[in-house]
Order: sequence, then C-alpha cells, then structure tokens
Amino acid sequence: MKSIWMAALLLVVPPVLGAEGVPAGAATAPAIEAERSGSDWVVEQEDHVTGVSNAQQITNPAKVSYDSLMDDTSEMQELKKKGIKKDSARGQVLVSAAKDRVRRAAKTVMDEKGYCSVWKAIKNKTGTAVPDITDEVRKHLDDE
Repeated sequence: MKSIWMAALLLVVPPVLGAEGVPAGAATAPAIEAERSGSDWVVEQEDHVTGVSNAQQITNPAKVSYDSLMDDTSEMQELKKKGIKKDSARGQVLVSAAKDRVRRAAKTVMDEKGYCSVWKAIKNKTGTAVPDITDEVRKHLDDE
C-alpha cells in the first residue's frame, strides 16, 4: 500500500527545479543525449518546433527565427497593443495561441517542402547548412 501512495505522490509532485526553472539537470540533457546518440545533429529539446524530435531521426531539418514569427502573430500583436501582461490569464491564453499558430504554420511549410522537422536552433557536427524557412512560415501565419 505504501508503494502505491509513493507512486501516486510522484505523479502529482512537480520535479525539483534548477535555477533556470527547468528540472535540475534537464537543461543540458537533450544536447548531451544528441552527442551520445551518434547523430550528427546537435539539438536542444526546447528548440523543437514541429516534426521529429529525436536527433537520430533527423534527416532533412529546417530552422526558423521563432521570436520573429511569434512577434508577427495576431495574438502577440494584440498583447502588445492592449498592454496585456504575458503572465496574466489573458496573456497566457494569447501566448499559447501564438505558439500554436507558429507551430501549425511551420508544420504546413515542413510538409509542403519535405522537411522532417523545424527547429529554433539546430547544428550539425559536419557543418551541413540548415535552410531557414522563416519567410515561408510567416506567409502561413494567418492561414486558418
């Protein structure tokens, strides 16, 4: 019975957070995992936008200027125009909707152009260039 309670407790208690507000030790884990995986791609999980997220599965990635795209969404423009704070209830809803809008637009371009994934930042150990599809994604921000 005690082990059931411990398991339940582990499901509801958040992990211990490090200085960056992420689980302790998790901030560098994705890049280390990519290094150990034998993949030529070095990625951080928080830089994943859409598509495959495992470094070993990356074959034809693209990247975007994520902050620029976020700024161009109608949600973020409303947030700034009306002076809504990002941490307010309405602000959180708008930021979440903006992230979804950018992700959907990036997925549309990814599918159209045959990319396997889209990243905010991605590096290749061999120096392979990664195409920037920010302008194409921007054209799809208002698709709905």
